[in-house]
Amino acid sequence: MLGRSGYRALPLGDFDRFQQSSFGFLGSQKGCLSPERGGVGTGADVPQSWPSCLCHGFISFLGFLLLLVTFPISGWFALKIVPTYERMIVFRLGRIRTPQGPGMVLLLPFIDSFQRVDLRTRAFSVPPCKLASKDGAVLSVGADVQFRIWDPVLSVMTVKDLNTATRMTAQNAMTKALLKRPLREIQMEKLKISDQLLLEINDVTRAWGLEVDRVELAVEAVLQPPQDSPAGPSLDSTLQQLALQFLAGGAPSPGPGQGKVGHGVPDGIPDVVVEMTEADLRALLCRELRPLGAYMSGRLKVKGDLAVAMKLEAVLRALK
Repeated sequence: MLGRSGYRALPLGDFDRFQQSSFGFLGSQKGCLSPERGGVGTGADVPQSWPSCLCHGFISFLGFLLLLVTFPISGWFALKIVPTYERMIVFRLGRIRTPQGPGMVLLLPFIDSFQRVDLRTRAFSVPPCKLASKDGAVLSVGADVQFRIWDPVLSVMTVKDLNTATRMTAQNAMTKALLKRPLREIQMEKLKISDQLLLEINDVTRAWGLEVDRVELAVEAVLQPPQDSPAGPSLDSTLQQLALQFLAGGAPSPGPGQGKVGHGVPDGIPDVVVEMTEADLRALLCRELRPLGAYMSGRLKVKGDLAVAMKLEAVLRALK
């Protein structure tokens, strides 16, 4: 069945297409006689040299012989049970074998290492985080993601920590998608955005042998309304004077109020201190940078009442 991600997902039952060889010391391994196609990595299809192949076979034979000599005591450690919903990835002398299971799997002592891979659908939540939308609104947004592994070999060979990598990919995709949209679009088209996130995440994770089945976007709260809303904050005379001094009279006259602007350290204790570079201030007044975006990116530093500092947006709208 063709998934929404645009590629053909592998059904769980199709894992039996792999050559199942749980017993034996030479079966189902990549060697010098029968290299497999479609391996992972650039050198996965390259066969071993003859000396390496002979050494590999000899050591495997010694391990199998040791298993027979110490049987049945070694059977408690060498025989593993793999349930239907799992596959076992075995590394023999560092070389990967085809997925083992379900059923009983024989491991050779000292030369085999293994890793279990769960094929069942799992889920995680992207914790709510504060984001600024395109129209300047600040909102708390999270997401619920369901995924499953469709290729156990890729999930082991291509990424070290699959869960952490998938979480970071989902969070980055959500952040990039919401920063480009206004608040109203986010609230009205959550399903459409969720489908787009599903495709974007799958474009990354399909190379890891993982398929995301479902993404549900959750808007927890709107922490600050859009900056272009009619109910915006009133103009602050002190900030207007700062804009007037920088533009050298190119702005409308400020209303009555108290306050002053100047260079250096202020005489008294100011209500709010806004720190930024001259280049960033010029970008603000030229409408190339928004105060909220500058604050969240660290280019605008505020000491004091943050609400007063955010009135810079109202000043900039008045300077249009």
